Amino acid sequence: MRKIPITALTPGMVTAEDILSYDHKPVVPKGIILTENIISRLEGYSIYYAHIEDNLVVDMSMPMTNAAIDKKQDASITALYSNTALESDMHDNPDMSRQYQIFSHHFARCAEHYQNNLMNSLYRNEPFRANELLKETLALLSQDRQSISVFDMLLNMHNTEDSVYNHCIDVALISNVLARWLHFSEADQMMATACGLFHDVGKFILPAGILRKPGKLTQDEFEIVKTHTTEGFHLLGRYNSIPEPVKNAALMHHEKCDGSGYPYGLTGEDIDKFSKIVTIADIFDAMTSERVYRAAMCPFSVIKYFEDDGIQKYEMKYILTFLENVSNSYLNHHVTLSNGMEGNVIFINPGNFSKPVIRTGTNEIIDLQENYYQSILKLSNIKNLSIESII
Repeated sequence: MRKIPITALTPGMVTAEDILSYDHKPVVPKGIILTENIISRLEGYSIYYAHIEDNLVVDMSMPMTNAAIDKKQDASITALYSNTALESDMHDNPDMSRQYQIFSHHFARCAEHYQNNLMNSLYRNEPFRANELLKETLALLSQDRQSISVFDMLLNMHNTEDSVYNHCIDVALISNVLARWLHFSEADQMMATACGLFHDVGKFILPAGILRKPGKLTQDEFEIVKTHTTEGFHLLGRYNSIPEPVKNAALMHHEKCDGSGYPYGLTGEDIDKFSKIVTIADIFDAMTSERVYRAAMCPFSVIKYFEDDGIQKYEMKYILTFLENVSNSYLNHHVTLSNGMEGNVIFINPGNFSKPVIRTGTNEIIDLQENYYQSILKLSNIKNLSIESII
């Protein structure tokens, strides 16, 4: 038996012990053959190590083996989740869970410190303690406190105050998780977090009335909002301690790889790699958050937005890794469908992440991908179903 990092796991390895959350609740039981989906789930729940059997690896390339594994393990893990308090905490009422209460308390304190420090630096010429703010943000990801996915936490946080400070912290956390999914070094994971944390500082230079306008911006107002990228770059340029990638992220996080972004219409190779990560995190968080002018979107609707928007606008490896892993982080979640039915997400369709397979309360299996294709072919008979919300 050996203890290895989650990032070193490969499909076919066999768990030597139950993989537990911080409070010793089982997440994956002993004797389970790891698959890509299970490994992604572990990363999404901020579990960092697993005990693996020595020299025991199942050949995952064999179709018959894969089918047997999927059938056996779906039952094992589903039974495990349905019989633990973790299932209740995570999906039935996560905002009442102890982990969420701790997270939201520290999150609010972090946002308050961010606001006070930045305002005092801008208007009272006090030092900008960027490193302290970064450390406090990274503490929100502490493996000692979290068994619940960061995305579960943020999904509930999005029902509270809408502020630029909150958004910056959200983007920092998502950028950290994406950098980890991409197997970046620890130093680069920290840099991605810093880039997310300070990407929108330019907005604090803009008129508050435009940022909080409860309606569609005029073209002139939108042009003013777009200046937050250059304003943020110049603002961070005041501080010698701020690394270049952080300044670049403030400048480039609205650039797109196909040249359709702003402020300069840069293309792929000209955009900093950390800025590409922040772009994805920024869009996902903004669209899943409440705004004064619209309600929050369901994460699966945002996944569909990315799919429809054209992945050529983003770094291909980054966006595909993000969509696969973020969709997998919602496995076993309880959802409502556009026809009012409810069920649990039991399988993510590769290549169509926004259309997973749902098991309803009556054990009906609904493949949203198949339903989507049928709705195109038979428009008059079948209504296209989609996930409306995650409960």
